[in-house]
Amino acid sequence: MITQTQVLTAVGNTYKNFVITKYLPIDELQSTLIELVHVQTDARILHIANNDPENLFCLSFQTLPISSNGIAHVLEHTVLCGSKKYPIKDPFFSMTRRSLNTFMNALTGQDFTCYPASSQVEKDFYNLLEVYLDAVFHPELKKTSFLQEGHRLEFTNPKDLKSPLQYQGVVYNEMKGDMTSSESRMWQAIFKHLTPDLTYAHNSGGNPSEIPSLTYEELLDFHRTFYHPSRCIFFFYGDIPLTKHLDFLETKALSDVKKIAPLPLLPLQRRFLSPVILSDRYPIAESESPEHKTQIAISWLTAPLADQGEVLALSLLDTLLMDTDASPLKIALLKSGLCTEATSSMDTEMSEVPWTIICKGCDPENGAPLQDLIFTTLETIASQPFSSEQIEASIQQLEFERTEIGAEGVPFGLTLFMRSVPIKQHGSDPESGLFIHSLFDALRSRVADPHYLSNILHKWVLKNPHFVRLTLLADPTLNQRENQEEQTRLIALRDQMSPEEALKIVAQSKELAAYQDAIENQSLDCLPKVTLKDVSPHIRDFSLTQTDQNNLSIFHHPCFTNQILYADLIFDLPSIAAQDLSLLSLFVRFLPEIGCNGQSYTDTLYRTQAYTGGINASLSLHPTQANPDICRPTLALRGKSLARNSEKLFGLFADLINSADFSDKNRLKELFAQHMTSLQNKLINNAISYAIQTSLSSFSIPSFINDQWNGLPYYKAVKQWSENPDTMMEGLQRLQNEILCMSHPQLVLSCDSHLMQTLQKNAFFNLNSRLPIKELSSWTGDYALPQIPSQARFIGSPVAFTALGMRTISYQHPQSPFLLIATELLQNCVLHKEIREKGGAYGAEAVYAPTTGNFYFYSYRDPQLAKTVGIFQKSIEKISALKFSQRELEEAKLGILQTLDAPVPPGSRAMVAYSWMKAGRTPEIRDAFRKKILSATQPEVAEAVLIYLLSTPKTLVTFLSQELFEKEQKKLNQELIVFPIE
Repeated sequence: MITQTQVLTAVGNTYKNFVITKYLPIDELQSTLIELVHVQTDARILHIANNDPENLFCLSFQTLPISSNGIAHVLEHTVLCGSKKYPIKDPFFSMTRRSLNTFMNALTGQDFTCYPASSQVEKDFYNLLEVYLDAVFHPELKKTSFLQEGHRLEFTNPKDLKSPLQYQGVVYNEMKGDMTSSESRMWQAIFKHLTPDLTYAHNSGGNPSEIPSLTYEELLDFHRTFYHPSRCIFFFYGDIPLTKHLDFLETKALSDVKKIAPLPLLPLQRRFLSPVILSDRYPIAESESPEHKTQIAISWLTAPLADQGEVLALSLLDTLLMDTDASPLKIALLKSGLCTEATSSMDTEMSEVPWTIICKGCDPENGAPLQDLIFTTLETIASQPFSSEQIEASIQQLEFERTEIGAEGVPFGLTLFMRSVPIKQHGSDPESGLFIHSLFDALRSRVADPHYLSNILHKWVLKNPHFVRLTLLADPTLNQRENQEEQTRLIALRDQMSPEEALKIVAQSKELAAYQDAIENQSLDCLPKVTLKDVSPHIRDFSLTQTDQNNLSIFHHPCFTNQILYADLIFDLPSIAAQDLSLLSLFVRFLPEIGCNGQSYTDTLYRTQAYTGGINASLSLHPTQANPDICRPTLALRGKSLARNSEKLFGLFADLINSADFSDKNRLKELFAQHMTSLQNKLINNAISYAIQTSLSSFSIPSFINDQWNGLPYYKAVKQWSENPDTMMEGLQRLQNEILCMSHPQLVLSCDSHLMQTLQKNAFFNLNSRLPIKELSSWTGDYALPQIPSQARFIGSPVAFTALGMRTISYQHPQSPFLLIATELLQNCVLHKEIREKGGAYGAEAVYAPTTGNFYFYSYRDPQLAKTVGIFQKSIEKISALKFSQRELEEAKLGILQTLDAPVPPGSRAMVAYSWMKAGRTPEIRDAFRKKILSATQPEVAEAVLIYLLSTPKTLVTFLSQELFEKEQKKLNQELIVFPIE
């Protein structure tokens, strides 16, 4: 028998109809990159082989829209609504609950659409791959699916043909919500004018004003053009042998396929002779003031993505100039008084790379002064070459980013896909996005020339006239005007409509509703699946060893981290007054950003950049297993560094704890201005989080504290401190004395055993002796809970963000596992169909947190309120009445186990184990909880929902526009009190 190692080891080797075009070991990733071509179709296969059991595939298509009608985005949704082999309404969502996937999604980029999924079970991996392959290459693309997912016209009252018309559709409402974001408005305006000749000029997600122009026939044609095996990149990652993938592709996707010509590379954008100066607007609530909320951006179009040497040099310049508040261009911007927040961005997925400076907290007239300041500062920097230390610190940051294995919630395989496939799509070698140390060694050689970076800066920025300066104005009337413009169009459509056309819309709505109802009980037997027999009956655990060094307790989890040390220095919190909870949250945000050990904040930030992958501070509650209202809260400094810099990391920890400089009022004012600007700009993005936290805040001590730390009370506290900053700064200094001098700290480490031995040999660089010791009052947490009524808050969004919160039982209760299962049943049996498919919302879920006992429903980017709240209650009634099948119960269990068994990145494993220990959730307790999930019966789940959800007191909180609220409030069965945001 011929094995993979015999046939797939060199360029030119063949396997069946596949030929290797690249075979490249990448030692830095402990992987091998293999590229192949399928001879009959020219389909391209890219495989990163290694020992990771979390295997991932991603089917990627270049998709190039020529308008902002959302065609690529609508198609991404619609191909997942049934296919030739799987002719059911939504194979995608059905498979999410018939598999053990660790990740499953579909993504529309600016010039590509991709379909990734991952699993740790080989059978499950190929089940998912088969469904995805049939979906993208043989979709049904029904007109009803297009109407549901894309857009459709409806009468608000189908029985009255004179009633107002409205647009509906999942993508339509999703993009209505998306375009309330200032970031989305900004990028759409920038790319429209920066790349006017390329596909990037159009909003690939779809502009709500243009989405209704998309026709069903255009959608079908777009699929025929771009979704062909000859134009697909088949990406694989993990430890499954490549030959299995190739056998599967040959059988399931590539046999009997006729080759078509590849898409040509995108042309280069014609370059400007002079910059483009423009202004645009973004919506805020009518009650908000637009003062100091203007955003100003300057974006240069720089090197082609295929020129990876130039792109890497530009990435280095970006890091040097803007990475921290100590970076020279960022300092100049923040000190200028022309803005309160400054960031930068490089888009390394586009065919030509934009570099953008974004200034927030501006006034409308600040555009020209900011442009002058940026150019003057960059001219000065270009004439004074960076020091070798500055360059090495920035290279270290870039190198660290590529060295790190995985991010929370994102498979490492998907990270490598995003680093390699867009480069390949635009005509360059994918390995240039995968190499680490060798790539940066070459960069170090180039920057040895003191003029190299200055030349890059002159070429792509200072002497590059191809840039856009955008002034983005906050407009409290924009949302109302855009809604009125839409209503005007809809009124004109209705007035011009013949009786026959009106009846056709009614018939179309009935047809869609009938289709949705008809498929409610559709058999899913055609879909492949895993069963509970494929699930391990045992919990996953991470070993945690403890050693004590005087007053310091050290916990270690051994794992491969690619020579990175992950460390958390943790202190138990003392008693904190209720009025100081929000101040404490501000304190931990500022702690890593200020000076220490007698050094300025710029020197401290430089040390952090030069020797670590970043340091941040965080608060955790750790509700206890026995009683979730009793917490063991902590403050943690979390940092990471390459192994060789461990001593520097621990030194920074000690200096921040001992001598953080909260007396530097200028720095605190600067940080505060940045933070306040960021909170205001993210108000709509954070709306669903605020709604959830508000709806829960009166039910328990943990919910109350979390709301004070991160919710609307915190937002309001920041606003109040802006009016009296001295009080805020005095409070921060007081807290420093009260919480940074605690006894018995803990050090939690994720790293390999060899590095741990080195740290032990060096006595952890005497960290224990460098920490202050002072006994403080013990945490009590005996706060009075507020009374929170059901309420509405007005924001500049035409769609709603709604939460319905309640308090139930917690982890130690024997029925707790049943409520966790119920979340999946509520979602699968009611919420998805009624709120997303029929209601047009982008999403809706039920969530239960056994650690606290919190249970809540939420919907977001939702064009409805009253109906959605009714559906929340309907879902409880249905599940409590035992109206779900044994199959649906098993699918719900699989969904819960997906979450419980989701891979944890190496750097987070020690802290996960520490959190289990801190809360008292022993392996035996967690194992018993898992066994109850596996053995749960239909009556047990229904009984838990009946007892703990049906009549439990609930708080409804919604964030939406005043116009939508006025339309919906008369339909509600309860009164909502309207509160202002600010």
